[in-house]
Amino acid sequence: MAWLRWFLLPLEGLYRLVVGLRNRSYDREPHRSYWAPLPVVSIGNLTTGGTGKTPLTLYLAQQLQARGLRNVVVSRGYRGHLVGPVEIESHHTPKDVGDEAVLMHHRLGPGRVLIGTQRRAAIELAHQRDPMLDVVLLDDGFQHRSVHRDLDLLVVDGKDPFGNGHCLPVGPLREPIANAKRAHLCVVTRSSMIPDQTSLRNWWSQQGSEGPQFFIDFAIHQLRGWNIPQVLRGSDLQRSSAFAWSALGHPEAFESNLKRAGQAIVGAKHFRDHASLTPADLLELTRRATSLGAAYLICTEKDAVKLTEAHRAAINFPLYIAEQTLTGGEPLIEWVHHHLKHL
Repeated sequence: MAWLRWFLLPLEGLYRLVVGLRNRSYDREPHRSYWAPLPVVSIGNLTTGGTGKTPLTLYLAQQLQARGLRNVVVSRGYRGHLVGPVEIESHHTPKDVGDEAVLMHHRLGPGRVLIGTQRRAAIELAHQRDPMLDVVLLDDGFQHRSVHRDLDLLVVDGKDPFGNGHCLPVGPLREPIANAKRAHLCVVTRSSMIPDQTSLRNWWSQQGSEGPQFFIDFAIHQLRGWNIPQVLRGSDLQRSSAFAWSALGHPEAFESNLKRAGQAIVGAKHFRDHASLTPADLLELTRRATSLGAAYLICTEKDAVKLTEAHRAAINFPLYIAEQTLTGGEPLIEWVHHHLKHL
């Protein structure tokens, strides 16, 4: 509502003032930041909501490890009740450490993900447990300036880069767009949804740093059964229609990726970002899916880590998890790997 935006404009001005003073303080006194005993790579963004940071962080962690650079991911543990520092183990749940941390643990394995509201303490714990670490990946770290970073990756959603251009609480920006110049490089996600990359390239050349800009995308490569022992891929996706549900910042991107993979969608339900469904919620989704003629439900990996045995007992209807891959990331990983090797 337009009137509410006008009402909130003074609060946006106050927010910008506080953010500006904080950033200037770190710019003038860089010694205030904690300098870790090993390189730190931050993956962050300017906006609230999903830009694809988690799949990008996973990709960097896997690819750097494959190239011989031992690494861990340090996250805040958003919406988890544990303060940390904690190394994620198999018994931790999304309620403990947040859904994204559990997802990354599932994908990366033991000893690779730590959370802590004080990320300095989490980095120190990681280094203490593995002195041979080569690099720390700081998840959602662009605004976390209390930790010095050797590389700042700024992630921008190519489909909706900056929302309405306003900072909180009027718009989605955590800080003004001009602060993009702090980043060493820019990674534009969902590039296949951008009709013309010219405007984003021009923006980065004018308002960004002198670092490179990379364009990447995400693609769903298969559906893995959550409550049935089956995997669907390729032409399998075109044989039946589905009902999609998700609790994401940008659910429409998830549904677009499903359609690009060949999956017909007869309906969808969006929950707020990071929301946890009850068994009753899941049962209601099966009713809606059945009424629309869907053969199964589909959710994301991030949603699936919050499902429990109680959810499994509540439904007798197929549910699949959409598993995605990052595409077009080879130039990015080569640049990051080369930069880290020459620090």
